[in-house]
Amino acid sequence: MDKTGEFVAALVIYAMRCIEDGETEVLARMGLGLSEVSAIASLTFGDLKRIERLTRHCLDIKIDREAFRAIIQRARADGLSTEWELALIRADAPYDMIRRLFGTSRRVYTKLRQAFGVATAGRPREPTDAQAALLWHALEHRLQESGRYQLAPADYLAISSNCSVPLRIVWRESKRIGPTSA
Repeated sequence: MDKTGEFVAALVIYAMRCIEDGETEVLARMGLGLSEVSAIASLTFGDLKRIERLTRHCLDIKIDREAFRAIIQRARADGLSTEWELALIRADAPYDMIRRLFGTSRRVYTKLRQAFGVATAGRPREPTDAQAALLWHALEHRLQESGRYQLAPADYLAISSNCSVPLRIVWRESKRIGPTSA
């Protein structure tokens, strides 16, 4: 098997997963139109095996060097790793949080929640006035202290624990303070 075929097959599988998860904006950013999406959606396992044997590809790959460097720096500085992702999921992190911080698909998120036996019973209760004040102070303090616009996974977990507030509420309130998109 040639590396080129492996690469194209991996990209096709990624696109198939995006189609399955309804992530049309990702497909559009990849430059895939309706005809390409339709063609990918109709591929069979045999087609994928044949794609893996390709020795050339049809891709025009561009890297935004500044964005790439920022992603690498952020991954190192924030400790974005599987361990943090799993710790947040165990603490009942909402899907939006996990998707934005780690790029996790809904399917993987759901499977991990099931594996850890995490079951949310509706929305968490609103914090008391004292908890809300403590939460806002903790969020603002962590953001100012770090000099960033987004908290690290450890920050979210620590704030949740220190303020005795569910992680879902910490996430919601942090979005009100400032940008949290990855």
